[in-house]
Amino acid sequence: MKNNISNIKFGLLCLVGFMLTFYIYATPPCIIFFALAWVLEGDLKRKFTAWFKNKYALLFIVLYLIYLIGMLYTNNTDHGWMDMQIKLSIILFPIILSAEGEMDFNKQKWFGVAFISGAVLNGIICMCYATWLYFSYGILHFTYMEFSKFLHPSYYTMYIDMAFVFIYYALTVKKNELTKTIRIFIYCCAIFLLIMVMLLQSKMGQIVTGLLLLQYFLLKKSPFKLVTAIIIVALLVTSFISGHPKQSRFIAIGNIMSGKKVDVQSVESNQARVLVYKAAWEVIKNNPVIGSGTGDAKYALMKQYQKDGMTGAYREQLNTHNQYLQTTVAVGVPGILILLSNLFIPMLITIKRKRFVYLMFLLILSINFLTESMLEQQAGTMFYGLFNSLLMFNFII
Repeated sequence: MKNNISNIKFGLLCLVGFMLTFYIYATPPCIIFFALAWVLEGDLKRKFTAWFKNKYALLFIVLYLIYLIGMLYTNNTDHGWMDMQIKLSIILFPIILSAEGEMDFNKQKWFGVAFISGAVLNGIICMCYATWLYFSYGILHFTYMEFSKFLHPSYYTMYIDMAFVFIYYALTVKKNELTKTIRIFIYCCAIFLLIMVMLLQSKMGQIVTGLLLLQYFLLKKSPFKLVTAIIIVALLVTSFISGHPKQSRFIAIGNIMSGKKVDVQSVESNQARVLVYKAAWEVIKNNPVIGSGTGDAKYALMKQYQKDGMTGAYREQLNTHNQYLQTTVAVGVPGILILLSNLFIPMLITIKRKRFVYLMFLLILSINFLTESMLEQQAGTMFYGLFNSLLMFNFII
């Protein structure tokens, strides 16, 4: 009976990975069922003792607790508790997965297949829908927000980048343990997902993808592979520059870097980020030690937007689009120190122990934190909570 529940539990874990990349709205119920299977499996005393004695599990949980402490000085408790609910994955997965122990490559393989398959199936649906719109109504929705139906392009591309890490690991380190069918499947998925990255046109996503691909090809020194890498990166750069037909995102970045005045009413992503970064720093200066509070961070930003005449950012209710700033705004200096500890302590461990996959995950996450407040959305907290714990405790790769 226990073995059956354990098998079901692992199947639910794979389902969580699949739904995360395929249809994210179904992921929270899958996580609930996974947690229930973990409880029904029994041996709870050993499990809770294991995570309580695991210093890294405690480190990950502290990140959630600092936001919980931020509720003590929050006026807008409704928004605060909603934020705590969004961040539940940060505390749930370390508790569950730290008691699971290391998983063999067979389990790693099937979880990876589920995760990659979800990303591919999501892309196929987006492709089919965009094609139907074009041939039925003449509407072009083959790029960026209009193209990605279930996920914001930034999150979708981040997931794809993680899929590339799994693909590289499987085809290099574990190639001999893969069947011919699995290898062909993985190669096809890699090509399709690269096309998806170009269509999604997430600036940071394309930059990270380009860096990953260059690194992968350079790790295996070969003139042919280097040429291939250059061609792929060139395609990504072309996609990046072309941007939206009405407003090149590359040109917008160039205008900002050249010192052109930023429109305070703008909601264009690059200009908006410059504006909200400045506003966030002003909010941080007012409450540097403890922050504005878990539930009040958003309203502190909105107040600053109004003060600075940032009508576009205020109308769109924008967050800081930077997780480091967002955390500091909410829970002050202690919060940002804990967040950095959750990134850089595991990073040092991965370098010391040569755990390539975990290191790549942390780098992908750290870079994306620069341009998105990833932990303010379930798409970010579920991805971080799941993979950070899975790669620390279960997939020792």
